[in-house]
Amino acid sequence: MSLTSFTSVRSGYSRFPRRKRESVAHMSFRAAAAIIKGRPILDTPHGRRAGQKKSFAYPSFMDEDTVDGGDTLDSSFFSKVDMHDETFSMPDDVFESPPLSAPYFRAHVPTPEYQTDGPISSAKEPVRPCQTFVSNTRRGKRIASQVKHFAFDRKKRLYGLGVVGNWLNRTYRRSISSTVQSQLEHIDSHRPYFTYWITFVHVLITLLAIGTYGIAPIGFAQHTTTELVLRNKGVYESVKYIQQENFWIGPSSIALIHLGAKFSPCIRRDAQVERLIEKERDRERISGCCIQNDDSGCVQTLKKDCSETLATFIKWPDNNAPFLDQNSNEKRQSGAVCHQDPRTCEEPASIAPHVWADDITKWPICTFQQTNNHTGLKHMDCKIKGRPCCIGTKGSCEITTREYCSFMHGYFHEEATLCSQVHCLDEVCGLLPFLNPEIPDQFYRLWLSLFLHAGIIHCLVSLVFQMTVLRDLEKLAGWLRISIIFLLSGITGNLASALFLPYRAEVGPAGSQFGLLACLFVELFQSWQILANPWKAFFKLVGIVLFLFLFGLLPWIDNIAHIFGFISGLLLSFSFLPYITFGTADKFRKRAMIIISLLVFIGLFTSLVIWLYVHPINWAWIEFLTCIPFTNKFCEKYDIDQVLH
Repeated sequence: MSLTSFTSVRSGYSRFPRRKRESVAHMSFRAAAAIIKGRPILDTPHGRRAGQKKSFAYPSFMDEDTVDGGDTLDSSFFSKVDMHDETFSMPDDVFESPPLSAPYFRAHVPTPEYQTDGPISSAKEPVRPCQTFVSNTRRGKRIASQVKHFAFDRKKRLYGLGVVGNWLNRTYRRSISSTVQSQLEHIDSHRPYFTYWITFVHVLITLLAIGTYGIAPIGFAQHTTTELVLRNKGVYESVKYIQQENFWIGPSSIALIHLGAKFSPCIRRDAQVERLIEKERDRERISGCCIQNDDSGCVQTLKKDCSETLATFIKWPDNNAPFLDQNSNEKRQSGAVCHQDPRTCEEPASIAPHVWADDITKWPICTFQQTNNHTGLKHMDCKIKGRPCCIGTKGSCEITTREYCSFMHGYFHEEATLCSQVHCLDEVCGLLPFLNPEIPDQFYRLWLSLFLHAGIIHCLVSLVFQMTVLRDLEKLAGWLRISIIFLLSGITGNLASALFLPYRAEVGPAGSQFGLLACLFVELFQSWQILANPWKAFFKLVGIVLFLFLFGLLPWIDNIAHIFGFISGLLLSFSFLPYITFGTADKFRKRAMIIISLLVFIGLFTSLVIWLYVHPINWAWIEFLTCIPFTNKFCEKYDIDQVLH
């Protein structure tokens, strides 16, 4: 059998089985036959083959010569091999290149204990495990070196195979040219530093998020909570709070948005959100102060919501309206406002040239006014019942009580009196404040959401994927190349998701993971000529991707990010993954593929950015690619005009 069958799995250096002791009768018969033929004993066919030297070179993958066995080889060879292995039995396969005999040209030889990894050998029968007499300490080290660690083994990665190749039972062809062999041998193997770093960050952020924001109701439908709550009319009302359940066992949608989830209204100006805010301001312009006749308090509201018998509705200019300024006889038309008046506010004062506009939606917040003495104005002397409260994920605002705001998980503004004086979308988004409170600019959510997860189960799925596929690919490409593919694939997937699914709060490296799956396809294409049964491996990979795509039809899983992450990962993998060539024409073809792939990726990324910020696309049918509504409440509804009461 081929000498490659005796190579060590861990280190890549030769190790032969113990020689069988030759009987005295057999040695005497062989010596007599040599004397009769007139040649030295060591030159006999059993002693050493013609032209064979004492020092053997490492066997080639193409070598089809066979030997009789370890018991017929020269003893000086074995002493050298044992001494060499004693010194280099545990090399670092990441920073040291193994010899030609390992690991690319190691036989796939099953043994009773394990199945070795490597290319095909000419041997048809399994090789029995090597038996050597060593000390207990040496034996313990050898057993420990053969233990397969899930996350920290340092065995060099086989190009075209890898961990997924082992799962799919990929093997090399029997005949590979020496040029390709040389390329395979010189492909570097790297430490997976990026994998360990990103895994640590994911675990840390998930634990901090759950510890800070808690866990939302678990499930697939919408969770409803009902309670009697004191509202702005001064009576207790039955109120419902509806939120989407989270089957990943993690924070709610509002909490994930506050942490940095992908959410288009926080990234750029959204037309539907702006229409909602403008609609609320139109209602606020015609509002007034509703004062209860029993002196129980007052609240800013519309006339239709103020009782004509139990309360008094004050609306300018009919009720003691102030003048626009000191030098004008024109009275204000917009107002009044409970607990705010241009005549009583000292900071900022409504005096020339800084006169407050005759539009209460443009009034500033009064930071200081005299409260000890009564002003004689009913809308100022009453006890205010409601303040602005930001509710929901769309920047909706309502004048209400603190109790109702807390029940609705909103943001209560004690300092303001009008909804136009607060910026609810800035409150909902969190993180860094907008440079202009009216214009969302948190574009960094496109990559920040790659480090977040929707819950514990979501994080565990990512960890398993990273410690297998990502770690395996990083050993091939290195931390720099794989981090570029990981981040750019995820950002492109989030960019497409923000464009086509603007009102869904999505987190997690979904696009990045499908970009890594695309790397497996590219590696398969690049090593197609050296693999046995490449079509079989291709269809298995296609089956895995289709299964994950069908799994993405569940709620809270972003298939849009999956699709565009896979496309971008495919383009980036052709550009950044190491490859081998099969001749001059193939070399130029793959170099041209690098340039074309980069240009196509840049065009795709640029188009998505233009569509997102300049000409947003609103295709309702595309939501069926990410969630199929098997029931009425199976997929979360993102109606921008929906108000939860």
